[in-house]
Amino acid sequence: MEVTRNNFRECLPLIDESIKKADFLVIDAEFTGIINGRDVTIFDTPQEYYVTLLKGSTDFLIIQYGLCAFYWNEAEKHYMNDAYNFYLFPRGRPGPEKVFLCQSSSLDFLSCQGFDFNKLIKEGISYMNEPAETRLRENLTERQKSYVSSNNNIPIPDENKQQIEDICKKVRAFLDEKKDDTMEIDRCNAFIRRLLFQELGNRFKKEVFVETKMLENKSRVLMVSRLKSEAEGRNRDTEKKDKEWEEFDEAVGFSKVMRMISQSQKLIIGHNMLLDVMHTLNHFFQPLPADYKAFKEFAHCMFPRLLDTKYMSSLPPFKDKVNSSVLEHLLATLSEPPFSLPKAESVQGRGYRRADDKLHEAGYDAYVTGLCFLAMHQHLARMRGDRPLRLPGPDCAALKPFLNKLFLAKTAHQDSPYMNLTGADPTPSRDHVFYLTFPEDWQRSDISQLFNIYGPVTVQFLDETSALVALVRREQARAVRSSLDSNKRVSLVPYVTYKAHGSRMPGQMERPQQPMTVSTPDLSRVRQGKPARARPSPEQFRARCNSMSSPPEPPPRKRTSSGVFQVDELEPPTKKPELTGSSEEAVPAHDSPLAYSNGRRKAPATDEDKSRQESDSRHKSDNHIVDKFDNNSTSSCVTAFKESDSWD
Repeated sequence: MEVTRNNFRECLPLIDESIKKADFLVIDAEFTGIINGRDVTIFDTPQEYYVTLLKGSTDFLIIQYGLCAFYWNEAEKHYMNDAYNFYLFPRGRPGPEKVFLCQSSSLDFLSCQGFDFNKLIKEGISYMNEPAETRLRENLTERQKSYVSSNNNIPIPDENKQQIEDICKKVRAFLDEKKDDTMEIDRCNAFIRRLLFQELGNRFKKEVFVETKMLENKSRVLMVSRLKSEAEGRNRDTEKKDKEWEEFDEAVGFSKVMRMISQSQKLIIGHNMLLDVMHTLNHFFQPLPADYKAFKEFAHCMFPRLLDTKYMSSLPPFKDKVNSSVLEHLLATLSEPPFSLPKAESVQGRGYRRADDKLHEAGYDAYVTGLCFLAMHQHLARMRGDRPLRLPGPDCAALKPFLNKLFLAKTAHQDSPYMNLTGADPTPSRDHVFYLTFPEDWQRSDISQLFNIYGPVTVQFLDETSALVALVRREQARAVRSSLDSNKRVSLVPYVTYKAHGSRMPGQMERPQQPMTVSTPDLSRVRQGKPARARPSPEQFRARCNSMSSPPEPPPRKRTSSGVFQVDELEPPTKKPELTGSSEEAVPAHDSPLAYSNGRRKAPATDEDKSRQESDSRHKSDNHIVDKFDNNSTSSCVTAFKESDSWD
């Protein structure tokens, strides 16, 4: 059943009934994007996984939510489903204005699946979290109290007095003529409307009723209505307050459905559901906490029984039989022996059937996820010698290994497959993982060749000159360290040391045979009073194939309080040796003129040349320029670089 703001109020009792009679509920959501900024690495712990998603995902919106309630038909001995597909769009009035991010690839994908964006914006159901609801309720209560109080009158500015007087005269004429029952006042901004509410209420309190009316084009006008009696005025005031509370109720919107689900304490199923859970908590309940332990407690408190079918399908006895756990592939696999899909019909217009085939519609995906769960549960029951047609209960022995464990897709192949909401997370060893720095012109094949004698490796690039490398043959870790420590072209650091130091490694600055590229600040932005943006060098645009994740942007230059630049992950340029006549190493082998690398030759200096060189030398000593980018340098900096400390 499709649910929009037009039929949400009528559907709410049906939704409540479906939740109460269900054996279990299934959810699915569609978002305006997945990740903004650095993505999860394949070696992250569950805590790092959560922190990365918290920083990069919470600014996206939920725009479609699917809920499918599976309940038992005792007469026909099979499951039925009530499914709801909600379009969600938070509206700025009367609720808080919502600023959000969009990811082009996500919107393009939804568009290809036939998602109706016009329906989303025009008919989407509003929602808000609990703090926003509390603030809005308090503000509305205070505003309605001010309707009967004159203590909140504001003085009319001199420049607006004439306009207010002219409108009051028109209202007086409207009342005296007694031709029409209503009068419309347009071309007023919000401040003028506020002044008119005040003045018309004070001058014509028992004669007119004033309210704001929104036109189809979203513009607002004041509507002045003639009162026939004092009782009518009181009734209109009551109607106005009731309407404001109805608008408030509409603004809370879909959040009420999620609170019904939370209060039901039912088993909730999802497929690869970590993002679904995070967005659900953040948008409908409370902002997500920065503390990982607090998040796990929060999630378990709101939803005490969660089950992720992607995690379930990744464990025996399904792991060896399921080639792909993508939802549509999983459905196809579970449709074939040794599995079988159960019957799960619906009342006409209340749910889905398999023949509907509406993949990537949130409601249908929730229905398919429920079918997959039932098929896997029945397979487990047959293996145990049971043949239960109905789920015995959310706490049954067959489901305990899968409860409250959310699948971590990016790290699953590195022994960290899940987040445990009710216990300790897995802590796999990372002794076989290294942080590697290498020359900028290296590709994946060069790294594979470097580790060739130690077997295959898994590589995740971090930027143009660094990557995380994991050995498949873990027992070779000690041999790799002792062998590559003497390699002058690369730097190898254990993963534990890398995480302890963050993104800045001790050996990162020591990269022989690596030319340093320093970007210059965009001075045109400085002249406009904007922070300077470094112009990237051509080498920084070199593409690198990375099947695991996109490399993050190269780290920016930072300025210390002394004004000296600090360049992360780059080596300072090597000083050229001075050519002096007293140094035998610097003198060419022949008595011929000095040879330079560009092929030119310089003739022996004359007396005039020597005099000019001495003058230039004295001039340079008077104007010292910083010759290294060192955070610990005590050298003074060029004056131009001291003008601003906000170039970071």
